[in-house]
Amino acid sequence: MRPGAWTALLCALAWVFAASAHAQFRFDPANYTAMAEAASAETIPVGTRITAHNWQQYRKFMPMSFVAAYSGRYAFKIGDDRRYTINVGPAAPLAMFRQLRENTEKYASRSRLSRTASGGYTINGYVAGVPFPKPSGPLMAYQLLYNVWTYYLPSISHSDGSYVAVDRYRNRFYEQIDVDQWRLSHSSDEGFPTNPPYGAGFLQSTRQLVDAPEQEKYTAQLALLPDDPEKVQEIYVFVPALRRSVRMSSAARCSPLLGSDFNEDDNSDGMFFQPPNFKATLLGVKKVVALMHGDLNHWYGGDLPGGDKLYDRDGLPGWPSPLAGKWEVRDVYVLEVAPLPILTGYCYGHKVIFIDKETFVQIYLDDYDAGGRLYKSQLIWHSPINVNDHERYIARGHDPQTMIDWKEIHATTSLPDRPPEVNRMNHTAIGNHPEIYAFPGGLAYILK
Repeated sequence: MRPGAWTALLCALAWVFAASAHAQFRFDPANYTAMAEAASAETIPVGTRITAHNWQQYRKFMPMSFVAAYSGRYAFKIGDDRRYTINVGPAAPLAMFRQLRENTEKYASRSRLSRTASGGYTINGYVAGVPFPKPSGPLMAYQLLYNVWTYYLPSISHSDGSYVAVDRYRNRFYEQIDVDQWRLSHSSDEGFPTNPPYGAGFLQSTRQLVDAPEQEKYTAQLALLPDDPEKVQEIYVFVPALRRSVRMSSAARCSPLLGSDFNEDDNSDGMFFQPPNFKATLLGVKKVVALMHGDLNHWYGGDLPGGDKLYDRDGLPGWPSPLAGKWEVRDVYVLEVAPLPILTGYCYGHKVIFIDKETFVQIYLDDYDAGGRLYKSQLIWHSPINVNDHERYIARGHDPQTMIDWKEIHATTSLPDRPPEVNRMNHTAIGNHPEIYAFPGGLAYILK
């Protein structure tokens, strides 16, 4: 190649890389402090329709994930199609169900935070309910972190769903997943012990079994979150070819969850990590637009109007249809967590968590890499479920959500096929026996 041609090529490549760098969103606390204050009169009027043409007017009510999707700077984007319309309705209350409320009132005064050797904080004295229902003071950020980390999970639950992965060419890959989950301690469900003896030492367990495709069938993963926040989570994978399970190393916290775009630490709606190893900073109490009372029957089975438009070729994978319900303007705590030096080489440099002020459930997570570039977005579309025969509430890990990987141009939507079965001891043999199947020994029964 002639010298002049080499020079032209290098200049062209430099321009491409410069343009790419310019397009990237970077972590800046000012992007969050500039959002609409919860205490202000600013809001989005009921009846507003937010589209790709007017979104700039409502930017102050959006996570950076939305701003990135609307900006057009990335391959995944929110387009002109009417299925991306955000229809704003009135905010509806989400009061705690009776047992959760009573446990909070009875036990919250016992919860305390103490400093750890890592430089973070751990929780002591927690029994059940919300540990810090009125967060305040110099440790408010850490109180919020533990309110989210201990958020409500049903004592037992079963659901069928799928992972739908989409690559940069809009090719789709499906996994059918059978999911069982257990709250192993600090339970707040009627008819279930607060701390069953078999759950000692663990907060929760999640068991995911692949039903399809055929070449991956019977692959399973079991993830155990210790009750002690300082202890590392335990992850086991059942390998059908070996007919046995393998325990993953602690470094697996940043590895893909069953080949999806979710990391292991993204499990449990982004909270499957060790809080004492992170510094928590409250970036403000803001307002954000969110789907909190979705009619998710339009999600079950993936039968949204327009079918494959859920993963259309030009837009943002997994975005909810307007028929899924009205969006609300919610007051949220905006919490940043960053790894402390004890976590060298961690997958994220910053996680920004949007926490609903009324319930303490997480709504969105903006994840940045170690260099501060926007890396992933975890978008959770909420709908209250039946937690007993007469009450409904939002439960962790039971709603559709999408993980967008902006850097690799890849995305995974976790999609329920039907409403979950919750707190019913006759739903499956597996769910009936958490003392066996919530632990790695239960994986030995696969293929038998």
